[in-house]
Amino acid sequence: YPLANSWYLGANIPGKPRVFMPYVGGFHVYKQKCDAVAANSYDGFAMAR
Repeated sequence: YPLANSWYLGANIPGKPRVFMPYVGGFHVYKQKCDAVAANSYDGFAMAR
């Protein structure tokens, strides 16, 4: 996967450096953060249809 041109490395954004940036806080903490964002009506996100 390190050589693949994939979205998780940022290859889909022209000019963006290809970097792997995993969340190292653990799944439990990540899920808590996601749940908090969802409970707060996705504050900070720009939604469009």
